[in-house]
Amino acid sequence: MPRKTPNINSLARGRVRASMNKFNLFNLYKKPSIKLQNSTLYQQKFRSKQETRAYHGEHLTERRWKQIFNPNLESVAQLDASLKGSFVEETPLVLQTYASLEKRLEFAVFRSMFASSIRQARQFILNGHVKVNDVVIKHPAYPLKAGDLFSVNPEKVLIAMGRTKPSLEQAVKVDNKQIGAYNRYVKKSKEAPREVWEFEQSKPASLNTIDEHADTRIKGIKDFNESLEKNMLQEQRNTTREAVLSKILTTASSEESVTAQVFENLYGKRNAERCFLIYDKLKKADHKLIKEHSIEDAKTFITTKSNEFASEAQAKLASGVKKPLQEIVSHQLEYLRVSAQSGQLPESSKELPFDPEFNKDLDFHPKLDKDAVLEDESSAVVDLPWQKGLFGREDPAKPYFSPWTPRPFIGAFAILPSHIEINFPTCHAVYLRDPVARPGHSEVISPFHTEIHKRAYMFYVRKGL
Repeated sequence: MPRKTPNINSLARGRVRASMNKFNLFNLYKKPSIKLQNSTLYQQKFRSKQETRAYHGEHLTERRWKQIFNPNLESVAQLDASLKGSFVEETPLVLQTYASLEKRLEFAVFRSMFASSIRQARQFILNGHVKVNDVVIKHPAYPLKAGDLFSVNPEKVLIAMGRTKPSLEQAVKVDNKQIGAYNRYVKKSKEAPREVWEFEQSKPASLNTIDEHADTRIKGIKDFNESLEKNMLQEQRNTTREAVLSKILTTASSEESVTAQVFENLYGKRNAERCFLIYDKLKKADHKLIKEHSIEDAKTFITTKSNEFASEAQAKLASGVKKPLQEIVSHQLEYLRVSAQSGQLPESSKELPFDPEFNKDLDFHPKLDKDAVLEDESSAVVDLPWQKGLFGREDPAKPYFSPWTPRPFIGAFAILPSHIEINFPTCHAVYLRDPVARPGHSEVISPFHTEIHKRAYMFYVRKGL
């Protein structure tokens, strides 16, 4: 029987365990270096044994561990002369003190990251969820041999290595918070789209909800460049002599006093004088276009040939108007082309161009009725951009968080063992050999350094090193 677990992850005691529990990670984070100064040799050995045993096989009684302990530590070294010299690292042989535990099935399951702790691995084995060489083994202490293939029920691995499935009440509470934040985002996107767009672009790539993938970013840039070119061609087609003349006269008709400055916002300062010249000539001639200046009227005036006018004065007036008109059109066409080219973005650009329609599909999401959802879970409708279904309960039939998400802080414990070959998609692993020590490296994973293991080994071997 394993030892009982009264407050195994106590923050006050601060022991480091073979577990992926978040409190255990905090104990590891705040763990001070073990000071052995001003202690007798026995005190040093006992303290070292106490700390290392809390991690290596804490569920085993001391009597049981002493039966397993093997004082003969295994290491390997090359037989040729390549390791000779002063630059060869020392072999951490004392880290092999607890190597005899690593061949136990429960330890192999934990090291393969199929369980979140040694004790959970024991439960999987005792409940018949672990197979060795395609045979169900219900003995956590089963000793693995080189070449043994073991596997764990994938559903149990998903439970062990994933987030905890929330209760229905917790899921509704989280979703209502998310919906509230999303509705505030939608409201701001409608009121100040450019501000929201620029804020999203200023975020780190991992938090930018607009640019989620490189393909999306490149496609957005291509669409933006194509849109610029399309708009440029459309504006160039609309920039004709009759259209320019009609705009000049329309602008002048709304002003009491017409000067060159009136036309600066129309086609720029460079063409303002030309626009004023055209208007001034027509005004002095008291031409009918001053009163009736539609595009059709302007087109009739522009397309009339010199020999078709009633008098030579009208022909001369038309000639004096057409020349500056053509200069304005030519300049405007070039301006549109250059503006479109300078506005285009390279595919390597890290920022997406502003899309005024990015908020077109954003709609407010109704809040969930807690009582109705608690009575009938299927009545909950959650359709957020990042989540479909209740938080953590997209598939209520699954016993784990769905869609599956790794447990928090898993990265701190994700250490691949050298003596086990793991296949995560199938939840299978091969026990290659017993862990050994090499120059500068030991295959026994431990959070403690060699000096601590050295004294722990001395405590158990009783004969020193």
